[in-house]
Amino acid sequence: MSSALLASWLGRVGYLDGWRLQEAVATRVRSGGGDRLLLLEHDPVYTIGRRGTLDHLLVDRATLRSAGASVYRVDRGGDITYHGPGQAVGYPIVRLGERPDLVRYVRGLESALIDVLAGYGVAARAERGRTGVWVDLPDRRPAKIAAIGVRVSRGVTTHGFALNVSTDLDAFGRMIPCGFAHEVASLRRLGVETTVAAVAERCAAALAGRLGRPLGWDAVRPAAEDEIPADAPVRGAQDLTAAVAAVPA
Repeated sequence: MSSALLASWLGRVGYLDGWRLQEAVATRVRSGGGDRLLLLEHDPVYTIGRRGTLDHLLVDRATLRSAGASVYRVDRGGDITYHGPGQAVGYPIVRLGERPDLVRYVRGLESALIDVLAGYGVAARAERGRTGVWVDLPDRRPAKIAAIGVRVSRGVTTHGFALNVSTDLDAFGRMIPCGFAHEVASLRRLGVETTVAAVAERCAAALAGRLGRPLGWDAVRPAAEDEIPADAPVRGAQDLTAAVAAVPA
């Protein structure tokens, strides 16, 4: 029997704290620990992946700072995206082996999220050449409802997916999401009212099913300093809004 995928619901977590925990759990997985799924909400934050650029922010960093949002460069694939309250974020930290099929893994994440949305009566799909999950708005315009950006290092995944539940969609208007202009959806925008925790629970079940694993739930212990590799990008991560000088009164 396959080993269980162990899921943990963490509630609201600051972005750097979540990133550090991912690195610590990845160290545990590489050392023989079980695969895990971290489920949470983030404080408002814009993250810029390896292919991303600050040029895709449509407002200055002072404006973001005044709105309570942070900006970080991160080591996942993809361009710029937004995380914030009302969004179910999942970080699967799983062992893919020495020759990981990253495309197959990402397609599996998309399929799991499509399964979750179907459970709410929402028809969703993947779009050719565009990572993530898409739906049609009531006026039939396509809109992205879930973003995916992952990293595989030494055979173990970090980062993952973000599914909009009741997210403030105005936050997406401050950037060019994923580097190209498009509409953004949430379950609330589609008329579905539910909680992030409830959606996260369904995401765990759907992902375990797609990975062919039984699902378990337990608490995850906090990150220890020695579990975070010395060369981990999170160690040097800086909030790019912090460099914005305060305006004199």
